[in-house]
Amino acid sequence: MDGIQFFNGVFLFVLLISALLTKAQFHGFQSSSVRHPSFNPTKRNVTYHVGETALLQCSVENLGTKEVIWKNRNQKHVITVGTFVYIGSGAYSVSHPANSPHYDLVIKNVQRYHAGVFECQVSTREDMSIEVTLNVIDPPVKPTYSSSSRASKPAMTLSGTEFVDQGDPIKLSCNATGVKHAPEDVDWFFDGLKIQSSVEEEIVITKFHSPETRTLISTLEIERSKMKHSGIYICRSTDGIIKSHTVQVINATSKNRIRAVVATGGKSDDRRDRHVAEQTDNKCSLLTMYLPTFVLLSTLSSIYIYLPR
Repeated sequence: MDGIQFFNGVFLFVLLISALLTKAQFHGFQSSSVRHPSFNPTKRNVTYHVGETALLQCSVENLGTKEVIWKNRNQKHVITVGTFVYIGSGAYSVSHPANSPHYDLVIKNVQRYHAGVFECQVSTREDMSIEVTLNVIDPPVKPTYSSSSRASKPAMTLSGTEFVDQGDPIKLSCNATGVKHAPEDVDWFFDGLKIQSSVEEEIVITKFHSPETRTLISTLEIERSKMKHSGIYICRSTDGIIKSHTVQVINATSKNRIRAVVATGGKSDDRRDRHVAEQTDNKCSLLTMYLPTFVLLSTLSSIYIYLPR
């Protein structure tokens, strides 16, 4: 009886050790498979003139269900959580293109009191944040011009895809340049309707401010074009400048490709269409060659029928 109890005790001890080892291995595997958030390299010190639109970058990979929080280190309340803004002055917003790791803090019409150290935090139990220092300086001294010199005006260029095969991407680029600083924003329109970034429609709109050149660069990309994407695209800046661009989506299975090439003064490279055209020309040539012979034989046959026998 003592031997059986000893054997059972050893057996239970072995089961306990195995369970502990299995649990440790499971936790080790689980911890190794979890991908924690991490910050991408961005500018940590930026300088803008009074009145410009400031952009403080924060890019986080593997964010998961967590949120990105912006706050001023000298203030207790937060400025933004995700893309929601808690300060109602209208100066703050968050630039977060679809499927992008960027949660950049945008400050319109930046002033000297905006200067300071801002923190970009990840809403997690761990203390995970980066600091971005914003410097705001006086605007540059305006140069004096003679009465004969002309003042510069806002400008815009819109370029990109004109003809595209159905299924290929459409890429358009809008560069809006201001007089004193870059325009605050630009909007995209298609056939009169405003375009937004959309995962379902495979539309991606990106925007980038270049304070050095006073330019706001915005790109519109449609990853897979459809026939409904043919039409007029418009880029409009907050400075009131508007540019339009026409895109024609070509159905490669029809003769639209040939029509588009002919309309642009080019030549078709479609071998199948050339082959069909050559066959048609050959048939016409044969008909022209043997038509007189056919008419002569028909006439002789008619004369032979009416000859006396």
